[in-house]
Amino acid sequence: MSLDYTYIIWNKQKKRYDRWIALSMVLYLLLFFGLSFGLNPEMTAETVMIRAFGTLALLTLHVILLIGPLSRLNSRYLPLLYNRRHLGVSMFLAAFLHGGLSLFQFHALSEINPIWALFTSNQDYGSLLQFPFQVLGFYALIILFVMASTSHDFFLKNLSPRVWKALHMGVYLAYADCFACGAGCFSAGRAIAHHGSPGIWIPTNRLDSCQCRGEGGTD
Repeated sequence: MSLDYTYIIWNKQKKRYDRWIALSMVLYLLLFFGLSFGLNPEMTAETVMIRAFGTLALLTLHVILLIGPLSRLNSRYLPLLYNRRHLGVSMFLAAFLHGGLSLFQFHALSEINPIWALFTSNQDYGSLLQFPFQVLGFYALIILFVMASTSHDFFLKNLSPRVWKALHMGVYLAYADCFACGAGCFSAGRAIAHHGSPGIWIPTNRLDSCQCRGEGGTD
């Protein structure tokens, strides 16, 4: 006897759920773009896109983590729990775009391999204020990729529920990495605002790790 798996179960409920996910994400991005350029017209499009996808992924991750407790408190949230995997994959795609754009803007325009540059441009791991926060974001993206790629019932069945559950508990480590990365990014932006005007590369260790460029080019 063999089991057949369907990659995605497109029933009516899931189609409606996915439409709401897509619509909500598009509206958030449009609102973020509008407010960003409206409040700071000098910002570059690359910086706005990096921030937009990063905050979208972090906000979606909060929603995902809230669904479980809400479903236990009120059964009306159970449909959200039933379709949570689709939301998780959508969150990973937003995080992937954020990470890819960040890697390109901050590390790709040089002769050094971007991944190598990510780990070597700032090696001040012993400092709390100058810690290379981008590395934490890279690790978080790896964890989210593993979770998204194993979210299908095929892996739940073949890895065993215990192993699958243990693997997906990594979401809490990914959350901590995302939060630390976001806090470090915010700290770098504050440092640029304090030390100099946007568009000027301030030669300090903290800002070198960000390699901010352009008008307001920080993330």
